[in-house]
Amino acid sequence: MKREDAAQRQMEILADGPRIAPLRPDEMDEFALVLHNRLREIANRDLEERTLENLPQIVPTMLRHAGLFEKWTATGIHLSVHGTIPPRERELAVLRLGWLCGAPYEFGEHVFIARGVGVSTEEIDAVKAGSAAGCWTTHEKAILAAVEELHTSAMISDATWAELEKSWDEKQLIELPILIGHYQQTAYVQNAIRLRLHAGNDGLLSC
Repeated sequence: MKREDAAQRQMEILADGPRIAPLRPDEMDEFALVLHNRLREIANRDLEERTLENLPQIVPTMLRHAGLFEKWTATGIHLSVHGTIPPRERELAVLRLGWLCGAPYEFGEHVFIARGVGVSTEEIDAVKAGSAAGCWTTHEKAILAAVEELHTSAMISDATWAELEKSWDEKQLIELPILIGHYQQTAYVQNAIRLRLHAGNDGLLSC
């Protein structure tokens, strides 16, 4: 996706409202409430201010399918909390994937996360150009190239794999396609249900 097309793409995805309404507090059953509280504890961010009424829309929306949401979030939590890929490198990969998918919610959310692990505004902008940008180390360029190859051909080339092998162990090499697959799936869901952007998330216009 070209940079100048970002605003148009964002309008296309967000359109005039979500396709599935978030679950209201009075609609939540016991399992949804337990899952909600567990996610709050794991996130460990602003717990006193996070209520059923002001959670990011993805949570009450996905709680309409709470059992599946529990399994889906388990993978994401493992990758972010227990993953073997360093956080900065993980976020470069996710940002590139979010941009390639034209996924406003995913890209904007991970701009915020990426900044917290040392990715600069200039690097976030360079992610939009991907592995072709001139600011990356050889290893970072290989990470971005792997994301691009997985996205377009469902495969990592021998040359890219060989470059990744110089810095990563087997666990990290296995983890990368799982990471990208998970966030590709996440982009599908968020885009398909036209998930609203919350305050502070500027979507594809983030930088």
